[in-house]
Amino acid sequence: MTRTKTIYACPNCGSRDIEPRVLFEGPMAVDNDDRTFRCRACGKSAVPLSFTSSEEWILFRQSKIKDKDQERIRPEFSTVPILPVDTRPLLSIGRIDIPILKLAEVVDLRWDGTTMDRNDYHVPFDRYWRAVSGQRYNASDILLMDLSGVKNGQPNFRVLRELVKHKFDVWLDLGIRSEADLYDAFAIEVSRALVDSSLCSSLSLFEELFALSDRCVPCVQVANGEVIWRRANTGPATIRGAIRKFKDIGFDEVAVIDVQRLGTKCGVAEEMLEELEGAEVRVIVGGGVLESDEFRIKSRGLKGAFIDPFTPVIRDIVASIGEDKEFVSTPATVTKKARSGNYLATD
Repeated sequence: MTRTKTIYACPNCGSRDIEPRVLFEGPMAVDNDDRTFRCRACGKSAVPLSFTSSEEWILFRQSKIKDKDQERIRPEFSTVPILPVDTRPLLSIGRIDIPILKLAEVVDLRWDGTTMDRNDYHVPFDRYWRAVSGQRYNASDILLMDLSGVKNGQPNFRVLRELVKHKFDVWLDLGIRSEADLYDAFAIEVSRALVDSSLCSSLSLFEELFALSDRCVPCVQVANGEVIWRRANTGPATIRGAIRKFKDIGFDEVAVIDVQRLGTKCGVAEEMLEELEGAEVRVIVGGGVLESDEFRIKSRGLKGAFIDPFTPVIRDIVASIGEDKEFVSTPATVTKKARSGNYLATD
């Protein structure tokens, strides 16, 4: 018999990052007896809510995110740096008392003809994070791309959960291939979850994902001017045809990435901008994009850009940040018993 999983979450913000409230700290710590928990995400204490399914929790969590969004003015144009992270070396690591932000690396990336892969250049995640979040760059959103999930279908949930604990609104690409993968993405409590066209076997999956969450964003991946699908004839070959199809499903926001230019830092292709001009949905474009491309992208009526990793601007800031600076938060450390796949709290 399969045991029913129960998910516990903060009633204030919907986060699952909760802990029993301790009345007295120290070696003789005393837990409270009123069943209240403290939420690490919002800092408030309350009796947690329980949910009998991940679908139920996701709906509640999204309602809380929408409430937060209504309090915040949505930017007319979104600038979103891409942070590719290779979590594969951390899947089987033993006990090491080093923060995950020190062990995880932001890597440069390239399209190898079939999927994303890393290049040799890399820096610690915390160093890149401080570069894009500091006053010189001042990013408020990031796209966290888990190469292990995208390439092999093996995202490292433990590591990803720690990496998203900061002030950013996180767009996450963990290689969604099914409804279960969408639950995984929102269990990590991200703002948006990308669904790559190259990984989805049918348009019906996009319909199912849209029905589950309006925080799901289809990502039209393009090479040689044509849309890449997991299977031939899954969807339209043209960019405009794919965008129209996603609009018909109900999506009002679509990512479009030229994977052949991704990581090249050679600027967004003018042909791509011409193709996207006049789109009837909010389009965020990526693929070789530099900070200096913003004017050209805005002039075409597009609403955002995914900035290539390690652009000259970012690389200069990264180089100016020393390794010995303090963390801006206190991240968790890697432990031997870390479980990468079990993300639901259970009875």
